[in-house]
Parts: sequence; structure tokens; C-alpha cells
Amino acid sequence: MSTYKKRERRQVSFNTEDAVELELLKFADREDINFSGLVKNLLFAYKMGQLQPREISASVRQPERPLTTNMRNKGSMERTAGLSQIKASGMPFDF
Repeated sequence: MSTYKKRERRQVSFNTEDAVELELLKFADREDINFSGLVKNLLFAYKMGQLQPREISASVRQPERPLTTNMRNKGSMERTAGLSQIKASGMPFDF
């Protein structure tokens, strides 16, 4: 028998004094964002090996290096392909 209820919740905290986390909070609060669906999609992609977590948290940032046009386009294509695979998986997530 499962120890879970029919619906379980998990909380995410955002440090509003951290500029990056504040921007993430603002993004999550947008009317056109289904935060729950977005988080489920990201968790699913991570579980399926399509995403690799960073070794650092959002609060401990590495120095930024400028992206070249090729790097930007490649990352965008990889994210689009990964998103297509997640959507094609049949999982009932939307965002």
C-alpha cells in the first residue's frame, strides 16, 4: 500500500534578496506559466537523463562567459529537441 495521498505537494522557496532567484520567482508568477507543469516537465527530463543538474545552486553563480551565436543556437536546438521528446512521451504535463 502506498504511503502517499492522492495528491502530494512540494514547496519551492525563493530568496527574494538574490537577484537570480527573484527573477525566477517573477517568471514563475507569470499568468501564462503553469508552474506545476513546468516543474514536472523538468523533473521528468532530469529523470530520463535529458537534463544534467548543475553542481552549484542559483545563489552561487559562476562567472558568466559570453555565448557565441553558434553556442546559443546549439543550446536552443537541444532544448527544443528535448522539449519535443518530453511532450511526445505522453506524460500529461503542460506549461
